[in-house]
Amino acid sequence: MTNTQDTQIKSMGPYLVRENPPHYLSAVEMSDVPEFVRIANINKDIYNGSATFLFPFLEAHAQSRIKKSIANRTAAGVNMHWAVRASPTGPMIGWVHAYLRDASELEVHPKTGAPLKIAEIGYGVSPECIGKGYGSRSARYVVQEILFKEMGCDIVRGESYVENIGSRRILESSGMKCEVEENTVYIPKLDQDRLTCWYSGYKDSEVEAAMDKAQPIKNKINNVAHYQAN
Repeated sequence: MTNTQDTQIKSMGPYLVRENPPHYLSAVEMSDVPEFVRIANINKDIYNGSATFLFPFLEAHAQSRIKKSIANRTAAGVNMHWAVRASPTGPMIGWVHAYLRDASELEVHPKTGAPLKIAEIGYGVSPECIGKGYGSRSARYVVQEILFKEMGCDIVRGESYVENIGSRRILESSGMKCEVEENTVYIPKLDQDRLTCWYSGYKDSEVEAAMDKAQPIKNKINNVAHYQAN
């Protein structure tokens, strides 16, 4: 249920991504916790594809993630965590989340010197819905319609394990291109290094042509705190 405060928060949805099959995006809510837990525990697909999800994924983990999302959107006045649904208020079948780079990490336009607005995305789809296009359509809609058009982002980035072909296809379908093919990253939940790759999408072709692409991305992916399990 949406309360009065939520109606003043931007990017809550519901967004109609596709009419047939029905595909919507709307803000995650505490009522999504049981389904979030269920789909994250169907098998180890979500655990294996994520640097932070644990298995088993407990109710406390889901509550923590969604409470944090709600607190962040309340403070910022904009929602950045959407549930994938087959109806406007139906159960969660996946999710897409985004966050804006911290002001201390701002990059600037190579010609104008203006600060660039940069977002990074993550996503997941229930193992029951893999192969039905929900991940690709959701990521593409969030990147192109919400982050670029609605929020005015200049660059959107995403990360995947190198061997996770499905995840990489989702990033590619959203309009991103791979800019870092391999980077060794320590994953705390595994206590081991893994190879990841980074993708970027640009709203402005001038920025894309002029940016030094590898260095700013490496500055981010070497930040181990980004991978703390939850």
